[in-house]
Amino acid sequence: MFDPVKFIEEVKPQLEQIVDGKAIAAVSGGVDSTTAAALAYRILGDKVIPVMIDTGFLREREAEKVKSMVGNLMPLQVVDVSEKFISELEGISDAEEKRKKFRELFYNTLSELVKKYNAKYLIQGTIAADWVETQGGIKTQHNVLVQLGIDTERMWGFKVVEPLADLYKNEVRDLARYLGLPKEIYNRQPFPGPGLLVRIVGKVTKEKLELVRKATKVVEKYLDSMDYSQYFAVIFESTSSYEPEISKGVGCDVYTYTAKATGVKGDVRAYGRIAKVECNNKDYEKLRKVMEKITSYDITHVTVKVGEDNPEGKYTIGIRAVLTQDFMTAEFAKIDWEFLEKMESEISSLSKNIKEVVYDITTKPPATIEFE
Repeated sequence: MFDPVKFIEEVKPQLEQIVDGKAIAAVSGGVDSTTAAALAYRILGDKVIPVMIDTGFLREREAEKVKSMVGNLMPLQVVDVSEKFISELEGISDAEEKRKKFRELFYNTLSELVKKYNAKYLIQGTIAADWVETQGGIKTQHNVLVQLGIDTERMWGFKVVEPLADLYKNEVRDLARYLGLPKEIYNRQPFPGPGLLVRIVGKVTKEKLELVRKATKVVEKYLDSMDYSQYFAVIFESTSSYEPEISKGVGCDVYTYTAKATGVKGDVRAYGRIAKVECNNKDYEKLRKVMEKITSYDITHVTVKVGEDNPEGKYTIGIRAVLTQDFMTAEFAKIDWEFLEKMESEISSLSKNIKEVVYDITTKPPATIEFE
């Protein structure tokens, strides 16, 4: 059983010994980085400068909301570099290339802040699941550096301090609650450092970014009251082809998209196709068996079609909702079908360019929780 009091007692002397000068604490808005910053500020006080970088890939009014929520615990500064990030990442399609380019831009920005404030350290919210997935080659977490042998002092001029590196998500939430972070933070949706960037599957465009931002707002509005571990929207091109062999094997019409997504098969990274199932079957246990058969092919994410309101549209919005304790494995949530249809209707009304809405019915493994 995780004990936040004991954890703080153990980490306090370590932080005090390591951080002998000023430190920048990077806050993404997610529970991990916000908790790491709050912990460091509580222990080290004004040595710590909490900073949130607005990359342009945040959710609607994200930076403003986070600053307001943590205002009584630490003096969070927001640095807006959204134009630079969007212009540099626009047009990139490959998932790993996106993550690595984001990492480069992110740490270059932090390097500039370190110099500005004459700091020597960067405190960040890397947790166990981050470095396990990166070291395992499943996907590059933008905040995993020293575990890969990256010399941050030589490259960016700071030493990395990761006080939560041995904790899992449920333990971080317990710590956040103890530190006095508001419920909106400790129960907050996990949000990847690259943000909506990794929820734009395939080529990054400004249009896709704005549509997935709007779709995310709809999904969160409907699912915030549910007790799901994580839920979000993704966007990708609707181009797909019918798969007669797979369809025959599962008794449903199966299509595969040209877009690909990250998965994990046999404890290693898999980069495979996204499938769509069309059938009258709304029984989740039966759909789970369909998913298990389909992912025996080079397919990492299986979705079921919820509805199509704009046949001439060019984008698919995927909804993902999962239940998990440690985020190393996850079950898909069994959302009431009528509820899904209400979400689909509202999402489709956002733009004529949204052709359809699908729901992801893949466990982890073989899918990762995020698509990229």
